[in-house]
Amino acid sequence: MSQARFRQIARLEKLVQPYLKRTRQIEEEWQRTIRGAVSNATVLAFLIRYGDPKIGEPLSCAWERFTNTHVWKECCDNWEDLASLTRAYQGPPYGRDNVLVLGMYLRHALIARFSGATEKKKLERVFASAPPWLIWFTFGDYTAELLGFSLPDLSSVAGFARSKADFDNWYGPATGAFVPRRWLDGPDNEPLARTDLNLLPAAMEGPISPKTRREHRRAHASYMKSRSAESTEDWPRLAPLEVLTMPFDEAMELISEWRNKRDT
Repeated sequence: MSQARFRQIARLEKLVQPYLKRTRQIEEEWQRTIRGAVSNATVLAFLIRYGDPKIGEPLSCAWERFTNTHVWKECCDNWEDLASLTRAYQGPPYGRDNVLVLGMYLRHALIARFSGATEKKKLERVFASAPPWLIWFTFGDYTAELLGFSLPDLSSVAGFARSKADFDNWYGPATGAFVPRRWLDGPDNEPLARTDLNLLPAAMEGPISPKTRREHRRAHASYMKSRSAESTEDWPRLAPLEVLTMPFDEAMELISEWRNKRDT
């Protein structure tokens, strides 16, 4: 091969590097979003099963009922750091980071207590039987769409307004109470009146410019296409039980190292 050809290839490789870096960043952001969706689904599953959420009542009341059950107490007995971490929340784990941390523990409890052949099927069964208003209020339709769950019919609640602030905090749980109020100007011109994955923070935040939304859609479509509906290979892995019994800072360091090794 001629020197000119080598130089041409080198120039092309240099030109393509920014695109490859941007693509990797987008895919990594979708991976974080999928992990958040699983944690979100897990928290919702426990609230549905043990918190008895009600229309017109702050979701924090359902959280309080759950934390007064023997199930929650057993979780705290198993993992001392879980009790201290949730005391620091001073209420439900509204932040996205808090939900990710809580999910590491509760996913193990869900697998032990809920029926279904796999973690995904356990969560899907709860979602399929959930009150439609709760799925709508908490943006559980986004969680279900990302994870490939079946949903109850949401047509009875899709005409009711939901919070932009709660959407921006997704996969953190919704705050406040669900009160059936119609969209101020009707649903037709309201992006949140439907499920649109292009609106997710994964497609709008982080180091990637919002001008690359088409690339975000392509990366997510490619990710979802690569996943088999029955395969758990790409399902976010559980944090090892032995790690969750370590001091929290040490556990977080090990989990970070484990994820970095897995993603490389």
